[in-house]
Amino acid sequence: MADTSMTSRVVEAPTGSTITVKSETPLLPRAAFVLITLASLLGVYFTGRMHGLAGFALFWRWTAIWSPALVVGFLAWRLFYLRPVESGLSPERVGALHGALLDRVRVVGRYLAVFSLVAASAPFVVEYLSGWQATALVLANLAAAALLPFAWCDRRLAYLALAAGAGTLILWSVADSSGLVYLTLVRAAHLLAFGLWLGGALFNLGAAVPAGRRHANMHAVVAGARQLERFRWVVRTSLPTIIFTGLWMALRYGGFASPFWRDGLGLLIPLKLGLIGALVVIFITCPLYRACSPVRGVCNLDDLGA
Repeated sequence: MADTSMTSRVVEAPTGSTITVKSETPLLPRAAFVLITLASLLGVYFTGRMHGLAGFALFWRWTAIWSPALVVGFLAWRLFYLRPVESGLSPERVGALHGALLDRVRVVGRYLAVFSLVAASAPFVVEYLSGWQATALVLANLAAAALLPFAWCDRRLAYLALAAGAGTLILWSVADSSGLVYLTLVRAAHLLAFGLWLGGALFNLGAAVPAGRRHANMHAVVAGARQLERFRWVVRTSLPTIIFTGLWMALRYGGFASPFWRDGLGLLIPLKLGLIGALVVIFITCPLYRACSPVRGVCNLDDLGA
């Protein structure tokens, strides 16, 4: 539910109605980002242990998957959900919002570049990687790190950075699948769906929310609502993909009633499923309580009235 302790300010809209802008980001989007991060940590720990990794190498491998996942979803929003012009809306006001969003892409992109540099060192501590896999992973992360600071102003470089992030996730899928093509495809679908959700959540928190606060007018609110709805369609696809591919990979270790799931390492799978279940609840609850954005109307345009 929405955080009732948040203060707010009221902005007069052109139609005579008002737009409320809360001073804090609602809890549910932040909780969703944390939960999907924790779920990824459990999943990477499980697969890492199954490949014989332990200690520091497990954590470093997680950063090497978490970082490109952020890049993929973040740049997907920048390239595919964001529009410089929206049908039926003021070009000036939508353009101002678009400029503010790109400025936030510039700021967040610098942090993602640092994460990519950190991820580039992970192949050196993951022992089961072959020589070509380690080299390709290092190069892909370095490419993302070099391109991300410019992704905000150049769409071509943004596409290349997105390709580098997606390529990194696919390379990890190949490395983790022991040469099995069908398992590589399933794992790649799992990681890419995870990236689209995780990075999209980062864009919402790190770009859409701050820019929306700065441009609290009717046209910007409608444009923001349309962007959020595009992201919701991605989540509606990503969520079942994550669940079904994850279950398929997990069940390779035993059936539904296998004792493997009831103790030791196997317990991580039901724990991860519990976190995914909590994400489903948040995804359903967030629009009901108008808790997707601190700007009234972005979560549901009906809140603006006629």
